[in-house]
Amino acid sequence: MTTIITESNQKHYAIAIPFVDELHLLFQVRSDKLDRQPGDICFPGGAVEDGETPEEAVRRELSEELLLSKEQIELQEETSLLVSDSAIIHCFPCRIFNYTGSFSREEVAEVFLAPISFFETTPAKVYSVDWEPVFPSDFPFDKIHGGRNYGWRPRKSRIRFYEYGGRVIWGMTARIIENYVRSTRKK
Repeated sequence: MTTIITESNQKHYAIAIPFVDELHLLFQVRSDKLDRQPGDICFPGGAVEDGETPEEAVRRELSEELLLSKEQIELQEETSLLVSDSAIIHCFPCRIFNYTGSFSREEVAEVFLAPISFFETTPAKVYSVDWEPVFPSDFPFDKIHGGRNYGWRPRKSRIRFYEYGGRVIWGMTARIIENYVRSTRKK
């Protein structure tokens, strides 16, 4: 059994990869009323609450954000687990039945569809970013061999972008898409 070593500040999130039919992914544009990431394009999902499983959380989020009934959601097995410094993200492909375009205006500005074939045939544009460590003034360099000259390496990350129909899908959502397409092509 594999154990994921996490930090205490990492939150668990559950994200849907929703298909309205077998050919189109459903995306939502986050409401400008939200404090975090307003206007970003994303999949439905959010934080796993205390006492909730990731599967329960993704079902709840689909109901809250897209105003779906449980009969409209066919959740598939979790396909990936993305781990970052601050989050653990559980990804669940799902099928949405009889969707009429409904969504909560408190959380979502609009929804749109994009064909999965676009992402299967269009690679993401990838930009590499270097992150330099910034140490607090009381960092105990004296306890490390080499101290300030230890040879810290910058952390690199790769940020992905897709452009579809005049919209920019980037960051974690683009990473989830890329991973999903790559993993399903292997099957």
